[in-house]
Amino acid sequence: MKLEDLLATDALIPSLPEAVNRILGELQNDDPDMRRVNQLLSSEVGLTVRILRLVNSARYSAGGARIGTVEAATARLGLKATRQLVQAAAVGGIFKGVPGADMTDFWRHSLDVAKIAQSLAEELRLDPGIAFTAGLLHGTGDLILKMAMPDRASLQPNFVTDDHRYEAQIADLGYAYPEVGAAFASRWLFPEQVIEAIRHQCDPQDSNDRAFSSLLYLSCWSARVHELDIEGTALFDAVPRDVAESIGLADVDRLADDKVIPWTPDDEARDFS
Repeated sequence: MKLEDLLATDALIPSLPEAVNRILGELQNDDPDMRRVNQLLSSEVGLTVRILRLVNSARYSAGGARIGTVEAATARLGLKATRQLVQAAAVGGIFKGVPGADMTDFWRHSLDVAKIAQSLAEELRLDPGIAFTAGLLHGTGDLILKMAMPDRASLQPNFVTDDHRYEAQIADLGYAYPEVGAAFASRWLFPEQVIEAIRHQCDPQDSNDRAFSSLLYLSCWSARVHELDIEGTALFDAVPRDVAESIGLADVDRLADDKVIPWTPDDEARDFS
């Protein structure tokens, strides 16, 4: 399937759920009614669970007490972050029963990438919300490809542990999951920095905004190293130092540290999916 045909198939890149549209519509008002927003959010149980999971993650908790209600979450986040978090949390609810995908595994890995990206963004004084969202959504293009072509050979290996996936899909299809994921993020009106980071997560040197693309590249590398359980001196030889140095990351070797973040447990990933 050609890329333009894939992107033209609305069923494969779904629209925002109507409930999410209503919430985002209220948030776009000049003077949004946060009571109404909280009511709408509370009526969507699955969305509420995913929002509370994210708001208590590394990106938002900052070591404080856990947030247990939608009202407390939106009060902490503010309007801009609430809108972005609603969009991100909605993603978890639309990908169900993707052929050949273990969704708990997928979201566990995606949350790990998001947390690493957030940590690096804070070190580099970049927007941690943009970094976290890009990390969370970085693999959605692969899910869409699986939905479109479930039997395609380049889509069969496990996304979480397949570190040659991008090159295999380019060779097989002429395009790969980053382009599809960027199109998905664009259709859902995520910020341009998120879209650009996802599009160039595997080739940050070609990005118009190398900071976030490089940061996402490094976060994906670090999370996959953890998944593959790579050990020994060969690991340190493989650290992408040129990418890290290009954005001024001082402690490059910490990307290979198995304690770079608190890794996401399966129960957190299951609640998100």
